Amino acid sequence: MPQFEPSSFASQIFWLVVCFAVVFLFAWRIALPRISATIDNRHQRIDGDIARAEELASEAEEVLAAYEAELAKARAGAQEQIHLAAEAATAEADKRNAVLTEKLSADANAAHKRIDDARQAAAANVAELVEDIASQAVERLIGVTPDSGAVRKAIDDAVGGRS
Repeated sequence: MPQFEPSSFASQIFWLVVCFAVVFLFAWRIALPRISATIDNRHQRIDGDIARAEELASEAEEVLAAYEAELAKARAGAQEQIHLAAEAATAEADKRNAVLTEKLSADANAAHKRIDDARQAAAANVAELVEDIASQAVERLIGVTPDSGAVRKAIDDAVGGRS
């Protein structure tokens, strides 16, 4: 095997050093800076992404807090509107109740007046009927037509004595 011949050791060592130097220079000047730059860029991108994620998370928390505040404000406004609507409905119901009560009271008073008028008319008719019946009864019994004023006085005395 030629690589184990001692006469070629010097040239093998020379080419070993030259190849090692070329590979070392290539790695040191070209490959490692590119790899290092790529790793640095990657770390910077990761750090930037982490910072952006933290920034977005804090912004999302702020938006969520603002949303919850607006939601609470909207709920409070809705509750206020419901309360105002309930008060308005109660006031309207009270107003209608008062109008209806007034109307029913007026209708009841009118009905009482009509009943009283009918009672008085009936009483007047009864008085006339009693006067007619009494006159006819006296005329049949005695045969004399009595004076209407005397019959009325006799009826008033009889009714006045009862009540």
